[in-house]
Amino acid sequence: MLPRWNGTYDQLELEARRTAGRTYDIWGAGGYAWTMFDAISSDVTACAQVDLTFFQEGLRDVLRHSNDQHTVNLLLAYCANTMGATQTGNDEADYVRAQIAETAQWIVLEHLVELHPMLWAHAARGFDNALRVRSPSRFAASGHSDAMHFLRGLYRRELHDGKRVVFTKTGAEVHAA
Repeated sequence: MLPRWNGTYDQLELEARRTAGRTYDIWGAGGYAWTMFDAISSDVTACAQVDLTFFQEGLRDVLRHSNDQHTVNLLLAYCANTMGATQTGNDEADYVRAQIAETAQWIVLEHLVELHPMLWAHAARGFDNALRVRSPSRFAASGHSDAMHFLRGLYRRELHDGKRVVFTKTGAEVHAA
């Protein structure tokens, strides 16, 4: 639906909203987020024009309806890596990216109980489906490293104070070292 594939930004927005309406009983506003997911990560104008509030509401609704750890890691890695790690030079798009990157914090605090390094590795490479992975173990290790870097940043104060962060079945717990 992007212009480079003979669509328009208005068509993209309209179809994202229609998808949200058609799938509301399944995803809530998540249909909007799912539709915009790739478009805003790969197209600066689409990113600058996205309805940020509706997109973030969609992310919350996706996790409200499907909070399995695969989905949690997918959305978390997308927010932290795919969107949070890249500046475009477009002020509006970079603002949207920064706001989506901040969304990663509540995903960790409310939903994360385990890491899926392969999703993090794919997120760092823009979820390129044509990506050739020569060494799955090194690819997973790079994803694990990215995830740990993000988590260390998120819990920097606690770690600086000598505490440990442990993820359990119920989420992150901070313990004295």
